[in-house]
Amino acid sequence: MGNRRESSNFNKTANIMLVIGLLLLAIPSGLWLYAHYYQLSEAKKWESTIKAGSTQTGKKHDNATKTAKNDPKKTDLTSLADRGVYSPGQDIAFLIIPKLNLRLSVIEGETWANLAKGPIHVSKTAKLGNNGTVLISGHRTMYSAPFHNLHELAPADKITIYTKRAVFTYEVAQIKQVMPDDWRDVTAKGEPRLILSTCDPIYSAARRLLIISRLIQASPLK
Repeated sequence: MGNRRESSNFNKTANIMLVIGLLLLAIPSGLWLYAHYYQLSEAKKWESTIKAGSTQTGKKHDNATKTAKNDPKKTDLTSLADRGVYSPGQDIAFLIIPKLNLRLSVIEGETWANLAKGPIHVSKTAKLGNNGTVLISGHRTMYSAPFHNLHELAPADKITIYTKRAVFTYEVAQIKQVMPDDWRDVTAKGEPRLILSTCDPIYSAARRLLIISRLIQASPLK
């Protein structure tokens, strides 16, 4: 009887451990599926905006060649910049990085719930198209890990961001690794810039990887 009882208890413990193991495997998969589905549904909503932006910029969408027409230094950015208040959780822009084959909706507000969906705009930084630094952060390993390969970007690579009223093209100017509490690049004033940020190295939050880009092209959507 004692051996049977011990065997039964062992089987119960083994079954419980098996269930726990399956749950631990299922949770990351579920989070990935949730983020992936969310981004797919948002991409469909942005299709018409992206089409309008591609028509407006033509072939310059990919090479961001400067012209008097779309050079940000010769463009009235006040007519293109976002001026209203972003609502927390709002999808404010669509990010395209051709080199990484990334197409992502950008969400307003630095909360865990928003980061679970994709990259987020840090609310205390500049709004898109305005002078100063726009900071967009994303996970590198968790959920769908949208910025997993961010380290593959190099100077001169292009990043395009669509809003409801304009398309902005940035060129990577500098890549840095900084401590998590180093905000000097983010708080820098002056010309319009974009910083993409994620943890560094992969599977660690010891530092932050910053992809610092300058605005080279701005065009209204028509």
